[in-house]
Amino acid sequence: MGYTKEEAMGKLKIDEETRSKLFHDYSTTLNRSSSDTKEVVLNLNTDSDTPSELLDKNYKVEVTKQPSERDLFTRVNDSSVHPANLTLPLIKNFTKSTKPSSDDDYQKNSSRIVSILGLFELSVGDHPRADGMSELAAAKLAVDHVNRRSLLPGYKLHLITNDTKCDPGVGVDRFFHALYTERQSRLVMLLGTACSEVTESIAKIVPYWNIVQVSFGSTSPALSDRSEFPLFCRTVAPDSSHNPARIAFIRQFGWDTVTAFSQNEEVYSLAVNELVTQLEAANITCAASITFAETDFKEQLQQLKKLDTRIIIGSFSQEMLPKIFCEAYQLGMFGAEYAWLVAGAPPRIRGVAPCARVQLARALEGLVSVTAHRGIVGDIVSYSGLTNEKFHRDMQGFGVPISPYAPHTYDAVWAIALALSRAQQLWQSSETNTTKLDLEHFDYDRKDMAEEFLNQLANLSFLGVSGPVSFNGADRIGMSAFYQIQGGRPKTVALYTHGREMTCPECARPQWAGGIPAARRVLVLRVDSVWAPARLAVAAMSAAGVALALAFLAFNLHYSKRRFIKLSSPRLNNMTLIGCVLVYTAVALLGVDNAILPSYIPFSAMCTGRVYILSAGFSLAFGSMFAKTYRVHRIFISNRSGVCKTKLLQDTPLISLVCALLVIDGLIVTLWAILDPMERHLKNLTVEISSTDRSVVYQPQIEVCKSQNTTGWLCALYAYKGLLLIVGVYMAWETRNVEISALNDSKYIGISVYSVVITSASVVVIGTIISERATLAYITITSLILIATTSTLCLLFLPKIIAIRSKAEDDPVIQSMGLRLECKTRRFVTDETRELHFRIEIQNKVYKREVAALDREIGRLEKLLAEPLDVGSNASVVLHKRTELNTVEEEGRPPDSNQRTPSISGGLPMLLLSVLPPVIPRASWPSAEACRDHQAERNRQFL
Repeated sequence: MGYTKEEAMGKLKIDEETRSKLFHDYSTTLNRSSSDTKEVVLNLNTDSDTPSELLDKNYKVEVTKQPSERDLFTRVNDSSVHPANLTLPLIKNFTKSTKPSSDDDYQKNSSRIVSILGLFELSVGDHPRADGMSELAAAKLAVDHVNRRSLLPGYKLHLITNDTKCDPGVGVDRFFHALYTERQSRLVMLLGTACSEVTESIAKIVPYWNIVQVSFGSTSPALSDRSEFPLFCRTVAPDSSHNPARIAFIRQFGWDTVTAFSQNEEVYSLAVNELVTQLEAANITCAASITFAETDFKEQLQQLKKLDTRIIIGSFSQEMLPKIFCEAYQLGMFGAEYAWLVAGAPPRIRGVAPCARVQLARALEGLVSVTAHRGIVGDIVSYSGLTNEKFHRDMQGFGVPISPYAPHTYDAVWAIALALSRAQQLWQSSETNTTKLDLEHFDYDRKDMAEEFLNQLANLSFLGVSGPVSFNGADRIGMSAFYQIQGGRPKTVALYTHGREMTCPECARPQWAGGIPAARRVLVLRVDSVWAPARLAVAAMSAAGVALALAFLAFNLHYSKRRFIKLSSPRLNNMTLIGCVLVYTAVALLGVDNAILPSYIPFSAMCTGRVYILSAGFSLAFGSMFAKTYRVHRIFISNRSGVCKTKLLQDTPLISLVCALLVIDGLIVTLWAILDPMERHLKNLTVEISSTDRSVVYQPQIEVCKSQNTTGWLCALYAYKGLLLIVGVYMAWETRNVEISALNDSKYIGISVYSVVITSASVVVIGTIISERATLAYITITSLILIATTSTLCLLFLPKIIAIRSKAEDDPVIQSMGLRLECKTRRFVTDETRELHFRIEIQNKVYKREVAALDREIGRLEKLLAEPLDVGSNASVVLHKRTELNTVEEEGRPPDSNQRTPSISGGLPMLLLSVLPPVIPRASWPSAEACRDHQAERNRQFL
């Protein structure tokens, strides 16, 4: 059964008798030999002349098998287990194996050694930690400088080091080993560690041996509790010490509402909990405090987004940072609208990120991190005599990178040395010190000396290489630095010293894309309508279109008796013109909104009226063109015989067809209005941020006509009108080669149909894509409808106007064949080439018909000859009956499907044989007037 961390720590609270026995038992283990020891060489030296030589001298460190934390805590509190059975790392006195050092001189001159234990995280598990080597180098550099300055007269500061592997069990193990193996001098103080969990474990133990612990990198807010950690202090500011700096930073930008987002671990959540209390005291609203685990941070981020607070205070590990910001990128929680204020050093992304590097860089842009300032502001010389530049140059001499906590490690050694020096001076100068206390008198039962060391630490105030060093309880009163990612690189944007205003003349200015984000937004509803000039312009163009349609209508009525107009079905043309007028009217009504609508007209009536008018206008305009195309198709394409006698070719049935389309429209729209009436609805568009005040957000809305099932009703209308368009396009394509322009508008109708199809599809697509931009959508849709309607009118009527003005007296059918009548000579006058072509073609058709008829007659006669003849009159009767039956069968026989009537381009249809004059010369020709009357009569019969 394993122990929890709390249970293990509880077992370490032993009494004085047990502590003395444990010390004696551990001391007896020094003479035991270990068969499984191995020698590990560490380059440790505190006496080199230059920093580069501090790693030159070798120290012997014997390391054995490491016990687990459970085993260690169990054996310490179990008196039945003899300490000799523990196989602990044996760190003997550091004896140099090569060249001599000043330690030998000190021993010869009776110099005394003050030992401190340094515990570093040189590795994490089985992986080396580069920052640990940097912190170790900084500590050795500080020890060397302290000894050179003779800060402890008569004493030499001696550093004993080991690796905790950032494991609490290993850290406690290394502490006990050093405690009971270092016999020449007591461990006066403990330096370390940078891992908060290890530091907490050791800080609970050191009070039983009266050892003051100074940490250089543990930032857990829990360590600030002096009741639980009475002999602990640190030269790095904890996360909670930056709360006043955070509040000052928030106030600087006028933010009054924030949200806290922290990882559910004590080291991160405690500082945030304290911050929430301080924010309320500072009259800053904390909308929510959200905690997350490694498994549910995505869900918590989504919850954070729903709160719509844009100033987020984060507290989480560096390992979670890329995961969180990759997810924030996916949710759009970055950029100009969000300000992230995160505790800790600026992010350093290592390894593979959960998303693309570009995406993570975009999400991190503008991130603000707050941490302890690591350095001296300006070129001021520190108490140790170093400047920022000099310290960095000395650290580079070790060949290791400078870690974030290297300056704090250097200052921690100096703080220990100064506290020891001042305590020594106090004891030497004190008149009441009858026993003449000295540093060499320290032992693990001297609680008074430990308290004096702690008191001297609390009274320290000096300028270190990491900035001003002073303490408030266990925590350092340091300088908070704010770094912001700008252009992918962290830049210092603010410095804060406790009790002072935030100033930093040399720092960069904080900046976010689009300006300072707003803490919270004031939502202002705004109903957008169509831009008034655009509405007036469309209304004017619609009025011009109505005037144009009415002008064409007047022309059509005035010249309705002309053959050219008659052949184009003037009544259907009138219906087309009326439909276009309705379409123009509907376009003008599209710009009418509730603001300009009279109060006595409900908006729902306007919605229904638009649908009625636009649907009816489309059916009239396109339906009449469809009917005319259908008639031409029946005459020249579908009909197999020489003359088409169906009544559908007359105007009345075609007008009835158009009226049927109107009835279908009216039925669908009426059912819509009754069963699912349209009402005025406000559709929310994309929010807009005020250009003058980013805290104000406008919610634009537009008026739309909407019912519960608008999509279904529109689909019904689109389906049947789309089918009509498809059939119309097909028939226009089939009749594209008919060249009688007066009779056939199919070419122009085809162009019109194509434009209507493209316009209809474009209106639907564009209306969906840019529906949020009311004015642009209105201008685009109305322009397309106006262009399509106007082009249809011009294509249908401009050719007729031109024909009436230039060729008013010519017969349209004769014109289509290249013929004309010359009244004085009463003979056809034609272009010789075209006339010859037409005459040959017609004569060829006549001869083919005659030959075919003769072939059929010959065949019939041959059949009769082959039959046996009956006697007398019976044979004559039978022959007569067969002849009559044969004639009836020929008349009723359907035409051959393989002999399709060709179009004009492939030969004249048989219908035109009745229109053309005979090719065989006649004795006399009718007069020109008689010719015109006869031709008009034929055309009327044709129609």
